[in-house]
This record gives sequence, structure tokens and C-alpha cells, in this order.
Amino acid sequence: MDNKKTVVHDGWDEYASKKIYQHRGKIGVGRSLGFGVFSMFSISMQGLVGAWLLFFYTTFCGLSAGQGATIFLIGRVADAIASLVMGNISDNIYKYKIGRILGRRHIFILAAAPSVLFAITLWVAGMSYWYYLITYVITTVLMSVLQIPWETLPNEMTKDYNERTTMSTVRMVIAGLGNMLAQFVPAQLFRFYPKTSPMPYFIMQVMFSVVTFFLILITYKTTWEHFVSKNEAKKLAAQALEDNGGKKGGLKSELRNYFSTFRIKSFRTHMGIYLSSYFATILWSTTFVYYIVFVLGKTTSVSGMLQSLSIVSVPVTILAGYIVTKISPRSLYLFGYSLILISCIDWAFVGLTKPAGVMIWLIAGTLCYEIGLYILYFVPWNVFPFIPDVDTLVTGKNRAGLFASVMVFINQISQGLASVVAGYLLDIGGFRQSSGGAVSQPASATHMILFIVSGGVGVMILIAMFFASRFHLSKKTFTVLAAELTRLQKGGSMKDVDPKTKQTCELLTGVPYDSIEFWRRNDEKPTTPVKTDTPTKH
Repeated sequence: MDNKKTVVHDGWDEYASKKIYQHRGKIGVGRSLGFGVFSMFSISMQGLVGAWLLFFYTTFCGLSAGQGATIFLIGRVADAIASLVMGNISDNIYKYKIGRILGRRHIFILAAAPSVLFAITLWVAGMSYWYYLITYVITTVLMSVLQIPWETLPNEMTKDYNERTTMSTVRMVIAGLGNMLAQFVPAQLFRFYPKTSPMPYFIMQVMFSVVTFFLILITYKTTWEHFVSKNEAKKLAAQALEDNGGKKGGLKSELRNYFSTFRIKSFRTHMGIYLSSYFATILWSTTFVYYIVFVLGKTTSVSGMLQSLSIVSVPVTILAGYIVTKISPRSLYLFGYSLILISCIDWAFVGLTKPAGVMIWLIAGTLCYEIGLYILYFVPWNVFPFIPDVDTLVTGKNRAGLFASVMVFINQISQGLASVVAGYLLDIGGFRQSSGGAVSQPASATHMILFIVSGGVGVMILIAMFFASRFHLSKKTFTVLAAELTRLQKGGSMKDVDPKTKQTCELLTGVPYDSIEFWRRNDEKPTTPVKTDTPTKH
């Protein structure tokens, strides 16, 4: 007798057995590496850009700082709009056969591999403003829209706090190594070419893009996602119709969904932290090479060498991954931000006084900044996978893709504005552009550079500290919320909630527990059928 199951070729559930939908056991460091190497995608597409592209534009392409900043803004706005749509596309592409065959997340991970090669076009010197605008817009849009589905994988691969923390830690270690290489590799290349040659920038992008192409394929092969069954899809469609008053969702309902993410208090506070702190990092990364070259009179190799001290990100991220399971993210945030503030004071002191042993001061300031920076990078992405679960308690839905889209959308607008602020402040300061290498700058320009890298960064970090002091999501509070969510998902009554659990849920969601509508259905009794005298026919 043939005991094999009969495969029903229905164009839907027949794909549930595909490898990309199969949970493959406990997630440790090894599996997390498979997930984390995709971090090199954003390093290759934007990491090099953040550190070197504006400097490349103003010293080898004949663009003003304002023109370069405008390119960044236009690219970020286009990117933000595309990103906002992308989460919804990724969440819903399972409705189409190709999405079920290739995976609603993995289809985009696969597309990222060839896309990373396009970034090479950014680093061609001597082209027109329109060339640089078009190549930047395409590159930045590809980076964000293809990264969003990957961001949702921890939420789908595991619900365990420690496993998610391992994934985030490994991811950030790899990102830290990538960022270090984005400084170290150019610094070495600069030694083999004259200061007037743009070739080192082109070569570094080719190297990063080719390596990343193969790393993305590793992520595709070693990760998995949740399969939306035909039955689950029907329930989701019915719920969507109910939410829209029996009508199919349109633009208005989609916009309402996006804005509804801010109903969640933890997400609102998270975005305040994320935006202000990342705004600060863009100001710093955009202007630090200018600070080294024009304020202190050092070479670009010195800038690259100093920024390659980001190698400290490896032990810092590993340590942060352990500490965040012991203390609250809020405490870790405040410690990291304090170190960045110390570095801001250091930049101002060195720039104004030019002390003896300037390199010692620069190394000390850079170490403080890099340690604080990687705490700044690590904590938001460690925290983010838990926020959709907070939302699920309120809505009953898994909207991880939607949250990722909104987060990227607002971040891209913020980063675009930060680049514009930096670029136009340089123009206001009288910065002189060139197409043949660095030229001498007036005092007004060097003073403006010093102001941005110390005062501008410092102010934004203080704002981030304000939001961080009001952030309450931690391992302890999430464990309480997750247990309550599981209880409700198993049919538990809202009336039976423990008072302390209720208080914790309200603290994280910002929504009164008793006002949550979705789980009231657990308390609804099935209607008893009305008996009639008509006999039942057999």
C-alpha cells in the first residue's frame, strides 16, 4: 500500500512544503549568520554612499555641496514613497502564484542579488548632474524596497526573545564589520592613487558589490518565512473587508493603515529615538571627512583610518546583545548617547585649539563615537521585531511588513533632510567645490563644518536621549505582553486578565486594554439555533 500523501495541485497549499517555508530548528549563531550577511546589501548600496559620496561629488564631479544634497533629498523622497508601498506589497504578494512559489519575502531577497551591482554606476567621475541624480535615485530605491522584506524575517522565523536577539546581534556584528571595511578599504586604496584620482572610489564599489552578490544568495538559502495558507488567506481577506466596512481596500484605507501604526505608543517613541539619532549620524558621516581634510588639514586616508576604528563594533555589538537581555534598551540607549556627546565635545576642542598630539585626541573621540554609534545602531533593530507583536495585541494581525515600511519611509525622509541640511549649511558657509581634488576653503566654511560635526550632532543626540528616557519595551515587559497575547490567541477571555499584566500591556501599546475590540470575540457565545417543528430529513 502506498503511504505517500497525495499532493493536491491547487496552486496554493501545494507550495507549503517548499524549503523557504520550513522551520529548520533552533536559531543559534550559525543560522543567524545566514540571515545577517544580507546586511552587506545596505553597506554596499548606502554605507559607502554615506561616508564618501558627497565628498566624491564635490571634489571629483564639479557639483556644489547644495547640488549633492539635493540629489540625496530627491533620492530619499523617491525611496520613501517606494518604501511605504513596499511593505504592503510584500505582505500581500502571497495572493499571486509567483508570491507563493518564491515566497512573499524571499522573492525580493533573490532580486537584491543582481541589484547590488547597479551601485557601481554611482562612482563614475566627470558626468552630468542628471547622471548622478538618476543613478542615485535608482540605487537608493532598490536598496530600501528590497531590504524591507528581509527586515521582517526575525518576526516570522521565531517568537523567542533570545533567538531574535541573537539574530539582531549577529546582524549588527556583520554590519559593523561591513562599515569598518567601507572605511578601511578606501583608506588603503588611497595610498596607491594620487589625491586627484577618483579611481579608488570606483574600485571599492566593485569589490563590495561582487562580494555582496554571493552573500545575498546565502541568505536566500538559509532563511525561511511564514507560509500563508489558503484558509488563512480567506480569513485575512474577510477581516480586511470587515475593517473597511465591507468594501475592498483602496488608497484611503491603505493610508489609514499606515497612520494606524502610530497608535502604538512603543512605536511612536521608537521612531522618535530612531529618527533623531539617525539624523545625527547622517550629519556626522556626511561632514566628518570634510572636518579631517579642511578643518584639521589631514588627508582622506586619515579619515578612512579613523573611521575604520568601527572595528570596535564587533565586541560592542556582541556585548550589547548580551546586556540587552539583562537591562532595558532604555539604559543601553542612554549610555551610548552619552559617549557620542563626549565625542562631540572632543571634535569641538580639537578643531578650535589644535592641541599637541592631535591624533591621540582624534582616536579617543572616534572610539567614543564608534562605541556609542554601534549601540545606537544595535538597539533599534534589536527592539523593532517585537513592536509588530505589540500591535498584534491591539489589532489581532501580523503587520510586520507595514511597520517596516513606515519605519523606512520616515527614516528615509529624515536622512534626506539631514543630508540637505548638511549640504546647504556647507554652501551657506561658502564651501568651494572642485572637479580635480580638494581645494583650500575660507574660514567661514571650516567654522560651519566644525559646527555641524559637533553642535549639530550633539543637539540631535540630546533629542534622542529625551525619547529614550520614555521607552518602556524590554525583555521583562515584552514577556508579559507576549504571554497575554498567546492567552488571547488561544481563546482566553479579556475579562480574566491579571491587573499587572493589563497595566504592562497599556504601558507598551498606549491603548486602554478594555477598548481593544479584536479579542472581544473570545467572549462572544455562539448563537443557539432556533428549534422548529419541521423534522430533519435524512
